[in-house]
Amino acid sequence: MGINQIIFSEQNQNLGQIGGGAWLTDPALWPKDPKTGKLMMPLLTMTSSFLSIPFIPSGMALTVFISVEKESNIYKHSSTRQFTVHQQSEMDKLSLGYSKVLLHTLAEIELTPATLEDPIPKTYIAQQPLTSEQMEEELNDPDSGIGISKVLGRPCWLQDPLYESPRYYFITQLLDSDIKKISPLHEGLFGGGIGYIFADNRAKKLQEGNEAGYFLVQFS
Repeated sequence: MGINQIIFSEQNQNLGQIGGGAWLTDPALWPKDPKTGKLMMPLLTMTSSFLSIPFIPSGMALTVFISVEKESNIYKHSSTRQFTVHQQSEMDKLSLGYSKVLLHTLAEIELTPATLEDPIPKTYIAQQPLTSEQMEEELNDPDSGIGISKVLGRPCWLQDPLYESPRYYFITQLLDSDIKKISPLHEGLFGGGIGYIFADNRAKKLQEGNEAGYFLVQFS
């Protein structure tokens, strides 16, 4: 299977986007930070068309929501609800925030509540294959990890490997530097690390608004 990379696009192909609001059919589905009660921030939305993997039902999407902590207008922590075999030092970092990956029907209207604090500006995303040079580097060096965002490829692990059960399927990695390109104010959103999204391959059996995977940040 070839490896695709995420590229930024000026055109809405109705496939996916970074930032903006959330394409939820019901505002009640919008997750809230369990500590503050505030609406979580939509980070990435990918439709079934964008993902093109059989266990995401047609007409549905996965949206990653994150909670973040800010200090001096620079994001310090974006972390995860769930992880596996990171070392204790990494666990301490990853416990500083929350994230949710929701399965939902792709609504006709994007929701952008006035109470959503400091959202990431909306940018559309598309896919394109790695160049031959990038592919050669990826295949020849198991620790290479190509300094770009990828979808449906092998995740690059900066430190500890993550051994997933067959229940989860790696779908996307997104670099802190990619978010910076979209909005310099959000530099450091991932603490200088890379965000990884895993989907639950049992998603076809899930209901609207169920968690269908998880998001984690691995720090450099």
